[in-house]
Amino acid sequence: MIRIHQKTKELKNATRFSNLALPQQKIVVISDKIGAEPRAYRLIAKWLTEQHGEQQGFSIGVNQLNESAPFMTMHISKIERHFQLKQVFQFIAVCRKNPKVVHLFVWVAESKLKQPFLLPYLEHMSDTMVTLEDSEHLALVVKKPSGAVTNKYYEVCASSSEFNVIETKRVANVKHVQATAEPAPPINPATLGTFKIDLKETEQQAKNALTLPFEFFKTTPDGGKILYHPDAADDLDEEDPDDDLLI
Repeated sequence: MIRIHQKTKELKNATRFSNLALPQQKIVVISDKIGAEPRAYRLIAKWLTEQHGEQQGFSIGVNQLNESAPFMTMHISKIERHFQLKQVFQFIAVCRKNPKVVHLFVWVAESKLKQPFLLPYLEHMSDTMVTLEDSEHLALVVKKPSGAVTNKYYEVCASSSEFNVIETKRVANVKHVQATAEPAPPINPATLGTFKIDLKETEQQAKNALTLPFEFFKTTPDGGKILYHPDAADDLDEEDPDDDLLI
């Protein structure tokens, strides 16, 4: 629901909403995000009264898609149940060309919308696009006959007799990010297995003192010559195994 504004100081700087949304704008689409559809006729009547006087400050409801009047209001939540979308679009196109129609208000309750693509299509067909963001703010896109487009965001300053707005900046929703936890200490590989992989100090010293065979051969004056010292159990045959080949 639209909140009634009580701050008189801010009302002095407010602008009449109907002056922004209605002049020379025939197709007015209202995207309702807050469930204000039950008050749609009263809200539209307030806009029309401000622009055209109390005698003409009302609109007729569109039910059969054959109505023709200066001011009409079409509730998509009702029309969508009984007509094909093609018929809805054709009716809007006919109203645009009909000189008797001054304003066609197309009220779209987003929570009741069955076809998601319908709202962008209606926005494309509109001359004015009003989006009721919450009880205190609305967005207004106006397509002027010259081809210029304005897209602004307003704070609603509605009273019992007037519907005024104050231009403001849209505030992005900032999500509170929790402080990053301290980095976990590095994992010790020795704790991952069931066997021992680290060495004690005495074991490390013994390992460093050990001379491996390849290290021994590197220090010999014969270079890469292999030195073999047979064991007592070795069975060596000093005869040439290739003696019978007469090589």
